[in-house]
Amino acid sequence: MGLFGRKKEQNNEPVENKANSSISDEMKIILAAREEEKQEKIERAEERQQAQKEADQKFYQIEEQAREAADRILNGGFAPRGMNFFMLCDEVPFDAVPEKEGNVIIKGNVRGTVRKNAEVFLYQDIGEKYSVKIEKIRNDRREYVDELSDGRAEIEITRGDIPVPTDPDEDASKPVKRFAVLTDASGIEDTKDPACRGMVSAGNPRTIAMLCEYGKYGDEPVYFSMVMDCLMTSEFVTPAKISPARNGKSSVGFIGVSPKQHPDLSFLPVFTDNRLCIRAMKNSFSKQGGPDQRMSLSFAQVAAISRDPRHHGFLVNPGGPVTITIPKDLVDKMVDSMTFKERFGQGAGDNASLALGGTGSQALDNFIANGGPDIPGVEPVLIHNPSDTPEFTAIEGAVKKYCGAHSDIAKVLILVLTPQRNPGNKAYLCIMDCPDNSFEANCNGLAGAIKPYLKGIKRIQFQQFSKMNKEGFPEKVQWLYSKLPQ
Repeated sequence: MGLFGRKKEQNNEPVENKANSSISDEMKIILAAREEEKQEKIERAEERQQAQKEADQKFYQIEEQAREAADRILNGGFAPRGMNFFMLCDEVPFDAVPEKEGNVIIKGNVRGTVRKNAEVFLYQDIGEKYSVKIEKIRNDRREYVDELSDGRAEIEITRGDIPVPTDPDEDASKPVKRFAVLTDASGIEDTKDPACRGMVSAGNPRTIAMLCEYGKYGDEPVYFSMVMDCLMTSEFVTPAKISPARNGKSSVGFIGVSPKQHPDLSFLPVFTDNRLCIRAMKNSFSKQGGPDQRMSLSFAQVAAISRDPRHHGFLVNPGGPVTITIPKDLVDKMVDSMTFKERFGQGAGDNASLALGGTGSQALDNFIANGGPDIPGVEPVLIHNPSDTPEFTAIEGAVKKYCGAHSDIAKVLILVLTPQRNPGNKAYLCIMDCPDNSFEANCNGLAGAIKPYLKGIKRIQFQQFSKMNKEGFPEKVQWLYSKLPQ
């Protein structure tokens, strides 16, 4: 029996080991796969957690940069006139119900201090400004407050003078668009008028607000396009060097700066506020022989100068509080946009002379800048067609009557010259096409014919058409008087 028992033990042992070994191998494979899957889930979760941590950190950094920039503007002496706060409306919650019918609720980060019942302004679209009133302020804890400083807010505003859509398909209950700017800075009255001046002293409040939030929303196409539109309806100031030339006329020189991302390229520096420009001239551009004066520029002028052979675009507010680089290829696209063409006209951004108030003809521009008795140096001059007024109707009649009696005059064009720094000192410019030997006599005769009708504009100066450099002069001109078919 002992022997039998030993044999049975010997016979059973290999069977148990084989079964145990087979199960162990299968389980090892299953457990290993489960462990790998578990580890992958852990790694993916850690990656998501790390990505979220980095995104949160980036968001915090961008928000902190925007807050610091706004603080430098509002508390550093660079705030536009009347600005105590601004808010970019990054959310328009249409499901929120205002307490008063017709009001609108908007959300955003308040920079500065906003107060209940304040009469403020809403900027949106292309330079459009509306007057509204703040009815309610709610902080991020959903509490109603009378004022709020530097925090997230939900603000209920009146509709004010925001127009009701004329298209019945539009939703009249949504008058405020995302990325509108709410502020108490009045800015300029009509940014669509290309003859309007004063934005530099007003400080471009909408532009300042948009640029402060550029780091957060600059990658969004809608926001980016609105910033570009905003720049095209802004006015800037830049350092300039004005010096006499050999011929007794003056010349204007603009400087260039090289940003860190483009150390080998030169960009035109422009500023949204006179005080920012003065600070830069004092701290950065005050080397001997550097620019000693400032010039106000429309966007068309900035575009034309920044696209000349010496520049590769322009920088807005180099030195802060917020700096943005606009390279030449982007300026090209802006100049080609309908916004630019409707505001400044075709070709305004292609010729610095034309954009600076000239005609595109260097000879004529030199005459305007230096030849007129009361237009010294290189004072920028805005040139435009005369308004259809009774005064000019009388002048037109006198010109046609005089020219009709003098067969040597082929054609006459009259434009209005408006000096940018002294817009009240306007003058008529009479371009006359006649022989050299009769030009002076015809100037005196035509001046005598026009003089009795000079009321609002009391000065007139003349230029002989044959003496002008025709390069850049418009091919098709509606002459005031012409013996030839037009």
